[in-house]
Amino acid sequence: MTRGGTRAGILNRLDLNLIRLFDAVMRERHVARAGQSLGLSQSAVSHGLRRLRTLIGDDLFVRTVQGMEPTPRALAMAVQVRDALTAIEGAIGPQRFDSASSTRQFRLAATDHITAVVAPALVRTFETEAPLASVLIRPATRIDLTMQVDLGQIDIAVGIFSQIPHRLHARTLFEDRDVLVTAPDHPEAGGAVDIRTLARNPLMVVTVGGTEDGLPDGRLSERGLTRQTEMFDRDALNRAFRTAGLVPRLGVLQPHFLAVPSLLAGSRRVAIVPASLAHAFEAAGVARVSIPPWEPRPMAVQMVWHERWGQDPAHGWLREVLFRASRGVADAVGQSTPQS
Repeated sequence: MTRGGTRAGILNRLDLNLIRLFDAVMRERHVARAGQSLGLSQSAVSHGLRRLRTLIGDDLFVRTVQGMEPTPRALAMAVQVRDALTAIEGAIGPQRFDSASSTRQFRLAATDHITAVVAPALVRTFETEAPLASVLIRPATRIDLTMQVDLGQIDIAVGIFSQIPHRLHARTLFEDRDVLVTAPDHPEAGGAVDIRTLARNPLMVVTVGGTEDGLPDGRLSERGLTRQTEMFDRDALNRAFRTAGLVPRLGVLQPHFLAVPSLLAGSRRVAIVPASLAHAFEAAGVARVSIPPWEPRPMAVQMVWHERWGQDPAHGWLREVLFRASRGVADAVGQSTPQS
């Protein structure tokens, strides 16, 4: 027995619409927005939640200033509910996907770096192949990314991952590597920079939550998915300086790739950024690229998705167009990354 009755008793009284309602509130964390996504009034959603709470025997959601926070029981139910709804939709829904007429919203998670270098080609593909569809890009920073992928709130997450659980699938989009960038008028701008010259300048790096937040090795692990949060190879940097008997001076640590040019302007700072973005900065005339005095480690930028989407035609289309949108980046990195 549970507080809400036996399992059989719950199933006999369960309305599938209540499960859809639960999934919507879990996704939106807001009663009104959940209602809008289902075509229901706020009062109808509140009434449905009361029925579901009685059936389950748990509050499920608690109202806070941030929205509707799920209880531990709701969190335990959420992934299985999403999987069940996906299975039902797959069983009775259409198996064909027509990108030209689809109005589906596709949801990605990516850093501003990935958005800047990949999204332009992706958006152009949407405009030509799926003009009625839309793409929502959420920041892949300190959100619980794995939970959002598990719940279907994110269709694809893009990033640098070192461990991927079996329930998630992955495909490499392109390989990137660290280079140095400076303001265009920096006295050591362009070409190669030796380690002692670099030691005279304050360094700037991008981190979305590293060791200063208590996260070991610049990585964040959530429910089996481990992703890089320090957007540079700290080990290679430290080795190069240690070999020369020097210590790097990290003058600025900040979370935004696209803020790099403005933070470099008029300064002697040197930033470590991925080659794909560095060469875009140089092409725009806002930075100069230099070769680092160490061998950069290739970093695989991957897209990750839940296994439940493996046979979904719409999701398969999204994966393919995202891969195609990354071809130009892969080619540019391969052709223009400075070689030591």
